[in-house]
Amino acid sequence: MEKKELIKKYWFIGLIAVLLIAFIGLYSYDAYNNRDVVIRNKQIDGKYVAYTIDDEPVYADDLYDSLYKDNGPSQAIVAFERAIFDAAYETTDEMKNRAASNAASVLSYYSQDYLVEQLKAMGYVNGIEDLTQYYIDSEKQELLMKDYILAHKEEYLNDSVGTNGRLIYHILVKCDVEPIYDEENNIIGYEALPTEEQTDKLNSILSELAAGENSFEYIAYTYSEDGSSSSGGYIGAINEENRGNYDRFFADAAMSLADGEVSDPVVSQFGYHIIKNMSSVPEEMLDNYNFINDITSQYSDLSIKAIFEKATELGFEIKDEELKTLIDRELGNEEE
Repeated sequence: MEKKELIKKYWFIGLIAVLLIAFIGLYSYDAYNNRDVVIRNKQIDGKYVAYTIDDEPVYADDLYDSLYKDNGPSQAIVAFERAIFDAAYETTDEMKNRAASNAASVLSYYSQDYLVEQLKAMGYVNGIEDLTQYYIDSEKQELLMKDYILAHKEEYLNDSVGTNGRLIYHILVKCDVEPIYDEENNIIGYEALPTEEQTDKLNSILSELAAGENSFEYIAYTYSEDGSSSSGGYIGAINEENRGNYDRFFADAAMSLADGEVSDPVVSQFGYHIIKNMSSVPEEMLDNYNFINDITSQYSDLSIKAIFEKATELGFEIKDEELKTLIDRELGNEEE
């Protein structure tokens, strides 16, 4: 079989390979929003059908000629995911507003040429106007992952949350410290030895947090002297099982916080910490992109399973046995 014919028949295999590496929502909601979607691998008049929308077939030939050949395999992914996600999730006004705000923000940091290059690499070929759509797509992606993880708590969520788990962010102001010992020479705490500049920085952070004009994450991104600053101070879920991985005094303070509570400055071996417990409710923790990303990074097959479960729910059916075998191989479902 010629390469073009192989691609037309098994275009979906390229999708699987890419999704196993990165799960990215790519589609245009204007063309497909609120439509019934059924996906099939079948032939009509001798032509392979990639999927149908409202009983109208989309042919693999068209995916190859107008998408794959001109723009690469990512555009075939665009067509498939567009059908799945827009059938599963409504594009709300709130979603559009958030996406527009995110797009405006990122445009203030990066050049349009750079952003267009990155968008094209992910299958967005319409230029900078696709940036807002990218953020809408990302939000729908998060919705799918949250739904899937919640539906499979035992497999994916319970270990991550653990016992009394709390989703923790922090801001670090580094300074010298001196251990405090008890009579048996055990360390029972640390005394901070900040410079005047470090004290001023800590007080500025506390004042900004008290003012409430900027989010904790933004302040952490701006001021924290820790690698987590790039993700807004995100640490992850700290629980009874993993608290030993953290400085004892930091973990004690984090585990004592109520949902939404921000600590007073806590001194550890690294300096001053200001700690926030975002939530201890698993469903709310899954509203956090960083937490979802932690889970999907831990389980390499989670994303592909999530997309296929949703596709099946929407009526996806593989008719070609050879294609089904290849997909089962990717999913690890082959019989020994």
